[in-house]
Amino acid sequence: MSLKEPSSPIDEKQSVDDVKLSVLEVDHDAEVGYDIYASTKDNLVFTPAEERVIIRKIDLWILPCFCLTQGLAFLDKTALNYGNLFGMKADLHVTSAQYSWFAGAFYFGYLVSVEPSTWLLQRLVHAYHTGKIMGSVCTIWGVVVIPGLGLMTPFWWRIREQPYCFNGVAGIVGGFPAYGLGHVTNAAVPSWALIFLVYIGSYYYCLGIYILLMLPDSPVTAPFLDDRQKAIAIKRVAENKTGIKNKTFKLYQAVQAFQDPKTWLLILAAVGAQIPNGVVTNFSSIIISNMGFTQFQTTLLDIPGSIIQTLSIVGGGYLASKFKNSRAIVMFIANATTIIAAACLTYAPQEQKWGRLVAFWLTSFQSVGFAMGFVMITANVGGFTKRQVTSAATFIVIQNIAGPHTLIDSEKDIGYPTATKAMLAGYTVKTACHILLGLYMWYENRRRDALADASGDHISEEERARLAEEAGMNDVTDFDNKYFRYVL
Repeated sequence: MSLKEPSSPIDEKQSVDDVKLSVLEVDHDAEVGYDIYASTKDNLVFTPAEERVIIRKIDLWILPCFCLTQGLAFLDKTALNYGNLFGMKADLHVTSAQYSWFAGAFYFGYLVSVEPSTWLLQRLVHAYHTGKIMGSVCTIWGVVVIPGLGLMTPFWWRIREQPYCFNGVAGIVGGFPAYGLGHVTNAAVPSWALIFLVYIGSYYYCLGIYILLMLPDSPVTAPFLDDRQKAIAIKRVAENKTGIKNKTFKLYQAVQAFQDPKTWLLILAAVGAQIPNGVVTNFSSIIISNMGFTQFQTTLLDIPGSIIQTLSIVGGGYLASKFKNSRAIVMFIANATTIIAAACLTYAPQEQKWGRLVAFWLTSFQSVGFAMGFVMITANVGGFTKRQVTSAATFIVIQNIAGPHTLIDSEKDIGYPTATKAMLAGYTVKTACHILLGLYMWYENRRRDALADASGDHISEEERARLAEEAGMNDVTDFDNKYFRYVL
């Protein structure tokens, strides 16, 4: 097997020596952290106490950057939702159809910039740190942040530690400023404009400066770690078996990403998820207020959905880290909850407003699938270019442009059934794709084990993990690394 032009999954005739030879062909200078890894991998021994110190430093230094960035990216999108509640649509004299295009316009920017942004995060590392790029972009715009975070997460944390997501907390915190700004009187601008100035203007500008100062590119350049701690930090994430970061864009890996069934299942799951997301993110205030609540009651009643979102993410993450290979099961439970909730929201009688409101809150379980879909990419896609392309492909959010158009103004009196049915259909598609994704990875693990037995390649589980780790640090993809096993 050549690492330069592979085009298919692992070959059963490939030997251990073939993999070792291929690893030697890699440009190690392009692999971030490889020199430290190679010089310490055979003799680095550390205690759990040392590791806890490093995790604590990473969590204190890096985690706030990630959480604030993702949370404010979420508020960026929900500002339109709050603005509409406080008269934006009427003040600007726009029709419902025009407002739907307002809601979708954000995602046109996403559509044209997400892949160039991730490419820049990879290539500009020659001259600039990824953290500096992220900080600069956050200061002027927020489009790059979510795919950027997806790429950077495995630089710092093991699979079982990877933190997502902060949207729920942002929704809780963001609801209260919107409630307060809605009460402002005698201002030079209307309340909805104040919301945009606070959420998109001041928050992002301050965040950009914070990231510029605080976010390093990788453990290699982390100022809060000494040399030994950097080696331990790199060894920890090397155990993910997908590598850290490679500075070279590899065309064969980009092609391989679209030959991988996982990519298409993740894309289809994203289509299913983002159509209802386009409704909830931009129109939750309209849906809740249409149940018979005032604008200020609506602002506060939007918060419990964010609380449920936060608790479901924390609970799902705990279960996934506690029980091995349980992510697919946790995703199914959360996805099934959203299907039931969307069905209740669609078919429950209109007069049962509290029951329908609770059902709407429970659709927030959809974030469990969103968060763990991110982890599925970082945990199960080897090769930095392949991971970058896979991540970007799942953010080709044409479907999020379509979502706002399912809320039809003439259906206001009957509870917007087209929008709620679109949510139900989207959640169903997402669930089916995640089930197929789990089954595919389970089958592929079984197939690789059978090929190893048939070829007489009998090695211990510990040795297999070591070889998979070393191949990952040499930017070998999950297709080409026959020692890699998918995390379910």
